[in-house]
Amino acid sequence: MMRFFLIMVMIFCVNYVFAQKPVIDSIAYKQWTELDGPTISKNGQYVYYNIKNVPVGSKTLVVQSIGGKWKKEFKGGLKDGQQLFSDKYFLFVTKNDSLGMLMLGTDHIQYIPNTSWCNLKEIKGAEYLLYPTSHNSKDLVLKNLKTSKERVFNDVDSWDFDDDILILIKSKQGTRQSINLANITTGKISDIWEGDKPENLILDAKHKQLAFKTGDSVWYYKFGSKSAICISGKNSSDIEQGLHLGYLDSFSKDGKFLFTSLLGKREAINSKNGIVEIWSYTDVQLQAEQENALTDQKYLAVINLENRHVIRLQQQQGEWFQFSKSGDAKETFALIENARIGESWSVTGKFTWGLVSLENGQKKTLDFLDNISFVKLSPCGTYIIYFDRIKKNYFSYEIATERIRNLTKDISGITDIDTKWDNGAGMSTLPRGAVGAVWTKNDESILLYDQYDIWELDPLNVRTPVNITNGYGKKNGLIFHFGLKEYEELFVDKNETLILNCFDLKNKDNGYYKKKLGESGDPRLLNMGPYVFDLVNAGYLPGEISFSPRKAKNVNVYVVKKMSASNAPNYYSTNDFESFTQLSHLNSEKEYNWYRTELHSWKSLDGTILQGILYKPENFDPNKKYPVIFHYYQRKSDGLNCYIKPDLSKGNMDIPTFVSHSYLVFSPDIYYKEGSPMQGTYDAVVSAANYLATLPFINSKKMGIQGNSFGGVQTNYLVTHTNLFAAAESSSGLADFVSSYSSLSDGGTGSSEQGFHETGQPRMGGSLWARPEAYIKNSSIFQVHKVTTPLLLMHTKKDGIAGYQNIIEFFTGLRRMGKRAWMLVYSEGNHGVRGKEADDFSIRMMQFFDHYLKDKPAPLWMLDGVVAKDRSWKAGLELDTKGRTPGPGLLTTEEQKKVDSIMIREPITIRLN
Repeated sequence: MMRFFLIMVMIFCVNYVFAQKPVIDSIAYKQWTELDGPTISKNGQYVYYNIKNVPVGSKTLVVQSIGGKWKKEFKGGLKDGQQLFSDKYFLFVTKNDSLGMLMLGTDHIQYIPNTSWCNLKEIKGAEYLLYPTSHNSKDLVLKNLKTSKERVFNDVDSWDFDDDILILIKSKQGTRQSINLANITTGKISDIWEGDKPENLILDAKHKQLAFKTGDSVWYYKFGSKSAICISGKNSSDIEQGLHLGYLDSFSKDGKFLFTSLLGKREAINSKNGIVEIWSYTDVQLQAEQENALTDQKYLAVINLENRHVIRLQQQQGEWFQFSKSGDAKETFALIENARIGESWSVTGKFTWGLVSLENGQKKTLDFLDNISFVKLSPCGTYIIYFDRIKKNYFSYEIATERIRNLTKDISGITDIDTKWDNGAGMSTLPRGAVGAVWTKNDESILLYDQYDIWELDPLNVRTPVNITNGYGKKNGLIFHFGLKEYEELFVDKNETLILNCFDLKNKDNGYYKKKLGESGDPRLLNMGPYVFDLVNAGYLPGEISFSPRKAKNVNVYVVKKMSASNAPNYYSTNDFESFTQLSHLNSEKEYNWYRTELHSWKSLDGTILQGILYKPENFDPNKKYPVIFHYYQRKSDGLNCYIKPDLSKGNMDIPTFVSHSYLVFSPDIYYKEGSPMQGTYDAVVSAANYLATLPFINSKKMGIQGNSFGGVQTNYLVTHTNLFAAAESSSGLADFVSSYSSLSDGGTGSSEQGFHETGQPRMGGSLWARPEAYIKNSSIFQVHKVTTPLLLMHTKKDGIAGYQNIIEFFTGLRRMGKRAWMLVYSEGNHGVRGKEADDFSIRMMQFFDHYLKDKPAPLWMLDGVVAKDRSWKAGLELDTKGRTPGPGLLTTEEQKKVDSIMIREPITIRLN
């Protein structure tokens, strides 16, 4: 009996705790904690990071040992960008400009007052700290942290610091300044130049050289020489008239060239009243595009340090360059991409590629790469790798021999278009391997993805291709990615053990495997579970899903970020990706009625098995009937374990907030077919609604839909094709593909929207005249008369993606047909709202759904509207006290009869020849 009593007390206590948790609101948004930027020490023993909103409205910097046994907190934070690790100290600058030296592992701090910055370098095994003295900001102290010896340099205007050289720019008489080199280890100081206003100094410590500018002149100094020399001036014969030298960027990796730019300015083209604009069918760019073209001209160039010639590499805007990454490579050429000038259907609208010499600027056209978008230069500059969409294979081009090799002709699956992971805004046209590629040292092999696994290919086609993950991904429904960002930044050793990021398509688990190159067999599992470490190139998923592990410089110790739907993102340390030590402990969600996620599967109307996420409140009662809102944007189910930080609704509904307020939210996956994207939406969302209606805790009479941007486009379509939903909200969407196809971009470029509709997110797959029935079928505007669902629209007048005028068409159509529709229009936002606008939108959207899905009183703005002269942030927010509901529109009795007859008429066939 006593046991039964205790159990009942425990159950009551649990229910009491849940019942007492507050719901998420705007106050919670302002108090929510989150992490910011970890930095790990070189020896992997310490880490520091910031916690935002501790205290509320401020932040706390935490520095702690990786083992978690020692921690020091600085409440209120420190001066941004002025924190450094040395071997023994955590160095920082306070907000009142004091340099602090915290001895790691202790509470001992030494302060140096009136010091606004510091810099640290390791030179020949010793660490040197540079900072200004407390009595004069132009006097610099260089301190050896190992010996505590100090040296002071007086009257320094600016400086640079690398390897064992400290570069000092010091004031001389009048406006003149001198450049001095101080050898840190020997103490020797050399005066290498004196003149007026040196600027833009760059140092190449590896090759012992530096360069800087004075006005339009470039000066160069080679260590060991007597003084700096001028290598390019204002009147240089290499520089074309109307151009001048711009910013010095860097030295080439081999030290033979100096990267810079040539700057110019073209006259702005202004639309002049009274002067005719002549638009021609042969214009490569529309007149509006020409008007909006940038007036500032900037062209990539190099200075050949051997002969001092300035070589212009870039001939037009829109050219992009790839250079070899390896420090051992001879950087004598660059791969150049000439991006499209005109639309894809135009004779001018094609990708072209070539090689350009850094030595003399001569170009070599690579015609076989025309219209190929995936083209990559190998790290050592030996090969070009590309994917040919027509031939459906990867190829290598050996630059020295000009020989082309087909690398994948005998491999099935590696060149399949990515349909398992790609979640981008458009039609998938490339295999997954075109997203990321990793090379082994000396360009010996390239590692490429197929849809699931990773392959090793020989660019010379001598060695047989090897599936290094042994097909394990495909066999088990797993997707492998390279787990460390450093792999793609340069190269890996041919026998290296790779850390692989893994995602399970079936249950959405995330984690790590490892596999050694050159060894056969399956990759070995390290850690997988219902959480998120890093979802690589995952597309439109909620929350902070992408976080590449941060590595200590000198040891294999990493900091990762781990989250789940019910646990906030926190930092962990690891040295093997198998076991993890938690570093931070954020859990704001524990204070509120948070959400839980479930993965559901069902059959779509077209027979496809789909997946989706059901969000439930943590105080969910299976005996209650809940309203549900369907929220969608392409594929969402891969975000099952993502943590969504609550915030104002800026276009999308804020899922944590709505769930906290006792709504259920369901996010179904949607797959699209070229030419009929909205059919995919209809099949997925309607079938999901039919499926959820069978669940005992769902109120099938209180189902709503909500979408933003392309999700708004889909919402507009759904309300014109089904009466299944009790309420709908559409933000920043389109309703008329016909008019938007023929319009100009609202994003300030003046370009045509035709290409966007044909190959972009609308996925129409052809022109309006090739597929007129498809454009009409997918346009909600042509079915306005069928709407029965109350609809709330939100749009911004400055929307640069989904034009405001397009949604005006839709709203005025709804009004003309007597439909219950409202539109919230904001003047400052652009394809979404922020600040006060987001606060207002969040309140009104919640009121809208509360009325139709929870039977709460309607706000006055929904019942009586708000006349223009009475606009304010609080206008009409009061709830009705008389039991009123939104009534009929403005239609006369006769007009209503006409609309009713239109709603039940037979489909109209329009014949187009």
